[in-house]
Amino acid sequence: MLAGGKFASEHIRQKMKQFYLHHKADLIRIGATGIALGISLSGVWKAVISFDIIAIAATLIGGFPMFKEAFEAIRQRRMTMELSMSIAVLATLLISQYRTGLVITLFVLVAELLEHLTVDNGRNVLKKLADLLPQAATIRKDDKETTVPINTLQPGDQVIVRPGTRIPVDGIVTKGNSFVDQAAITGESLPVEKTPGKEVLAGTVNQSGVLELKATSIGRETRFGKIIQVIEAAQEGQAPIEKTADKLAARLVYFALAGAVLTYIITRNMTATIAALVVAGACGVAAGTPLAILAGIGRCAREGIIVKGGIYLEQLAHLDTVVLDKTGTLTLGQPKVIGILPFNGRTEQQLLQILATGEQHSEHPLAQCILDKAKQENVYPRPYEGLEYLPGKGLSVRANGNEFYIGNNVLLEEKGVNVPEAAQDLMEDEKSRGYSIVLIADKTKLVGGVTIADTVRPEASSAISAFRDYSISSISLLSGDAGPAVEAMGRALNLDEAIGDMLPEDKLEYIKRMKTQGRKVMMVGDGINDAPALVEATVGVAMGAGTDIAFESADLILPTNNLLKVAVAMSIGRQVMNVIHFNFWGTVIVDSIGIVLAFCGWLSPMGAAMIHVSSELLFILNSARLFKSNQYLGIAWSRKFHFARGQHRWR
Repeated sequence: MLAGGKFASEHIRQKMKQFYLHHKADLIRIGATGIALGISLSGVWKAVISFDIIAIAATLIGGFPMFKEAFEAIRQRRMTMELSMSIAVLATLLISQYRTGLVITLFVLVAELLEHLTVDNGRNVLKKLADLLPQAATIRKDDKETTVPINTLQPGDQVIVRPGTRIPVDGIVTKGNSFVDQAAITGESLPVEKTPGKEVLAGTVNQSGVLELKATSIGRETRFGKIIQVIEAAQEGQAPIEKTADKLAARLVYFALAGAVLTYIITRNMTATIAALVVAGACGVAAGTPLAILAGIGRCAREGIIVKGGIYLEQLAHLDTVVLDKTGTLTLGQPKVIGILPFNGRTEQQLLQILATGEQHSEHPLAQCILDKAKQENVYPRPYEGLEYLPGKGLSVRANGNEFYIGNNVLLEEKGVNVPEAAQDLMEDEKSRGYSIVLIADKTKLVGGVTIADTVRPEASSAISAFRDYSISSISLLSGDAGPAVEAMGRALNLDEAIGDMLPEDKLEYIKRMKTQGRKVMMVGDGINDAPALVEATVGVAMGAGTDIAFESADLILPTNNLLKVAVAMSIGRQVMNVIHFNFWGTVIVDSIGIVLAFCGWLSPMGAAMIHVSSELLFILNSARLFKSNQYLGIAWSRKFHFARGQHRWR
C-alpha cells in the first residue's frame, strides 16, 4: 500500500511538473495579474501616486497577448473575443476605471489557459495506440525460437504467442488452441476460440493457451494499423469550430461600435461617444461565457463526467442523433444464463447437474456463467469418469456410467444425435433474439440446452427514454457482434436502427453519412474499435470500462460507467447554453438602453462604467450560479424544460 501510494504521489508530482512547464508563461501571467489586483484593492499605491499605476501597468503587461491578438484580428478583419475585450479594457482605462480593466484582463487570461488545456487533450492518442502492441515478438525459425523487434517481422513469419500477451500481427493460427479477447478491435462481447486455420488480429489478447501463427499483415497493414490511420485521417479532417464567446462578442462589438459612431456623428460629443462605447462593451458575454463553461465542466465533474473542453458542452445542446456501441455500453459485458430448455423428459435441475459436471474445469468463457447459474440453484459438480475437450465444438463427459455431449450443432451432428424439428424451431427462435445456445445430448438424443446472453445495463432503457426527452430524432446501435443479437437488442430497447457485424471503418462511415445529412451526432462507445467513430462524431463519449484509446479519442468520459450520466451531461450542456444566451440578450438590452442614454446626453462616462461593471457582474454571477448543485440540473429538469434545435420549448 505504501509503495503504491508513493508511486501515485510521484505520478501526480510529475503530472503537475509537466503542466507547469507547458503552461509556465500563462501561470506566471495569471499569478502576477492576481497579485496586482490584490495590491490595487488594498489602495497602498495612494501613498505614492494619485492614480492606480499598479492596475494600469498590470493591465497593459498582463493583457499584452490579448492586445496582440486583437491587433491581428483587426489586420485580418475579424471580430473576436480578444478584440471585444481589448476595446472594453482600453475604454475603461480612458475613463480611469483602471481596476475594472484589470479584472477583465484577469478573466481573459484564465479563459485563455482553459483554451490551452482543451487543445492539449487527446494529443497522445496515436502514441498510446502504438504502445498497445508489444515491442518484441517470438518467432520460430530453423526450429529455434528467437525474440526479435516487432518492426523486423515479415509476412510469413511463424509467430508464437503465449497466454496473457497481446498478438503482434494479423495472422492465421497454425498450431494451438486458445480463447482470444478481441473486443477492443472487433467489439465482440465474448472471447473467441481460436483453432488452426482461424484468423487472429494484432492488438488482441491471447487468454489461455499457446498459439503459433503465420503472419499475414504487419504494422500499418494490420487491422490495428488501419484503425490508427483512420484516426489520423479523422483528426486531420476535423474543421476548427469557432468559439461561442467569439461569435457572440463579435456581434456585440459591431453593435457597440455602430452605437458609438452614430452617437458621435449626430452629437459631435466625444464624452457621450466614450460613454456609449464603454456602456456597450461585451465584457459580460466575454467573461461570463468562459465562466459558464467552466462552471458546466465543474458541474459535470461532480456528476462523474469528464468534459475535455467547453466546445463540447455547446455541442451537447444541439445534438439530434445518438449512436451507441453494444458491448460495454448498452451491456455489462458479462454473459448470463437466461433460460434452460429441457427436452425428452429431463428437468432443469438435471440439465444443470450435467452442465456443472462437464464444465467444472473448462476454460470456455461461457463455462463460468453456467457454473454461476448452477450454484444459484444449489446444484454442484459431481465427479466424472471421463472428460474430453473438442476444440471448436464443445466437450464430452462421462458420469455415473452415462455419456453426454455439451456444445454446438456441429458436435451433435458429428455424434449422430437427432435433433427434433420442434427443438430446432425453438432454438432458432432463441437465436433470433440474439441468444447464444449451449446444447446437451446423450448418445442418441437431445436432452436440453441453455440460452446465454450478455447482460443489458439496468439503466439502459431509462437513458434511452431520457435521450428521447431531448428531442433526439434518431438513436442507433452499431456493434461488431452478430446481426441477430444486435437486432434483437435494438427491438427490445425500441431503437430506431440496430446494425451488427460492424467493423471500425463501418462505424466511421456511418457517422460520416449522418453528418453529411446535416445531423449532430453523439457516439457512445468504450473500445479501440470505437475510437475512429468517437473522433469523427460531433461529440464522442467513452464509457468507464473502456480502453485508454477510447478515452483519449472521446470528448466526454464517464468513469462511473453509468449510461444515464450521458443524459445528465446533455442537461448540463443545455443549461450552460441557456445561461450564455441569456447573458447575450441581456447584454444587448443593457447596451441598447445605455447607448440611448448616452446619445441623449443623460449618461456620463463614469455612469457608463458603473452600468458596464454592474451588468458585467450580473451576468458573471448568472454564469457562476451554475457552480451550485441544482435539483433541476438532471433528468427531472430536462423533462420540464429542454433545448431543441436552438429553441426553448415547454413540455
